Parts: sequence; C-alpha cells; structure tokens
Amino acid sequence: MTATATPGIETTPPSGPRRPLTVLLTVIIAVAALVIAGTAGWFLGGGNSASKSSVSESSVDAGFARDMSTHHTQAVTMANYERDNSTDSALKVLAYDIETSQQFQIGEMQGWLDAWGLSRSSSRPEMAWLRGQMHMAADGLMPGMATPAQMNTLESSHGRALDVLFLQLMIHHHQGGLPMAQYAVSHAETSYVRDLAQAMYNAQSAEIVEMERLLRTLGGSPLPPPDA
Repeated sequence: MTATATPGIETTPPSGPRRPLTVLLTVIIAVAALVIAGTAGWFLGGGNSASKSSVSESSVDAGFARDMSTHHTQAVTMANYERDNSTDSALKVLAYDIETSQQFQIGEMQGWLDAWGLSRSSSRPEMAWLRGQMHMAADGLMPGMATPAQMNTLESSHGRALDVLFLQLMIHHHQGGLPMAQYAVSHAETSYVRDLAQAMYNAQSAEIVEMERLLRTLGGSPLPPPDA
C-alpha cells in the first residue's frame, strides 16, 4: 500500500539489524499511528452522534472494516519480518511502506467500528458481507492469506529465499484483498468507507505490478492467484 504520511515516522527503514532502542521507537511509532488513525476513524464515523445506529452489524461497511483489518494484520506481520531481515534495500522500503500504511488503515477501520457502536469482532461468519460474491478458501482462510505453514516458513527464511517467498506471499495476499476492496467500493453505504476501499484497491494494484517486477529480477514466479 502507499504509505500514509504520519508525522514523526522515518521515510526509510534502517539498513541493518535494529538495536533495542530502535525496536522500542518502532513500537511506539506503530502504536501512535494506530491511535491517530483510530481517532480519525472515530471522527469520520461520527463519534457519539446518531450515526452509531446508521451502520448495522450485518452491513457491508462493518464486515469490510472487520475482515479487512484481519487481512491487513497478516500483511503487517509479513512486512515487519521482511523489513527486519531482508538485506535488499528496495524490498526493505517496500515492506516498510506496506507495514506502516496498513497499520494506519487498521486503526482507521477499528475507529469506525468504535464510532458506530459495534464490536471489533463478530459472531457473524467472515466474508458474509460479500453476499456470496467471494468465499473462504478451502483451508478456512480469507482469500490470499498465507497458511500457518507458509508463515512459519517465511519467518525462518533469510537471504534470497526470504525475499522471493515474501514477494510471492504478498502478491497473493494483495490479489485476495482486491476483490474485497472492490466490493466495498460498490456496496458500502458510507462515503468514507468507499473512499478508503478505493484507495486500497488503487495502491495494491500498483504494488502488485511492482512486486511482480521485483520477483522477476530475483528469478522467482508468482503463486497461482487465489480462488474467487
């Protein structure tokens, strides 16, 4: 995703292993970004106004906010590991961009849910808000999400093997998220939900093109796209 400008966030990731102080500062920055985004989402959602009842539990807006937050969380985890362990400067910057922008968007979407008076989790099935347009994968995960085995492999990889697998998994991840964003653009009730979904769609489409280019330079090939 294209990183959202946040005051105080460094523009490029560190070139080497992060020292304890740097790790602490990164955590503080990440928490601050979530708080800022959550506050922004709260105000967009109407705060304590009557808009709390304008978005229902079963709405596309609420489902998108919950499920895309879950989807984003895995991308942030993958990007964080790549940023900390890759030695490729271009990939470190890409991973940093994905990590920070999607952390901010998680905070924004959770802020909406708070403003709407809805919980951040639900007993409703994941993907139900897509009205049958998309389905959970056979492994029970949302489309594009890496399996636990793939995450374990990623988080034990280094060097070129890490970079190739990161790009393969993140391209696949973005491909799974695009139809979710596209559906929200067409069916969400609130304009700010549609606007964020469109921004996600645009940014992730561009990132897929860039990641495929980077993957080719490493001699790798994309994974088969997720089943719709």
